[in-house]
Amino acid sequence: MTNDRALGMLSICRKAGKLIFGFDAVKEAVAAGEARLILYAADLSEKTRASMDRVAARVEPAPPCVRTELTMYDFSLFCPKPAGVLAVTDEGLAKAVLKRITAEHEEE
Repeated sequence: MTNDRALGMLSICRKAGKLIFGFDAVKEAVAAGEARLILYAADLSEKTRASMDRVAARVEPAPPCVRTELTMYDFSLFCPKPAGVLAVTDEGLAKAVLKRITAEHEEE
């Protein structure tokens, strides 16, 4: 099931310039303390996810890392290049995205 509300929020994040996509760019955002939420595509490899988890664990406070039901194809609907890892850099938007993702899980 496509998480339409989460996709909508991620689209808003992109339009606001608060969405970073791709492993390397997200890694840099985490290291700079800019990432407030890290999102993984459902079809992201476990190796890549574990690597990003290690990167996120090195900073204080560590941003939440959430595996979504969205695929890399879903991410491609609003990202200019293929990506399996996204970061939201605004605290308010990050909370709103997390709320939408959580709400979808509770409805199922």
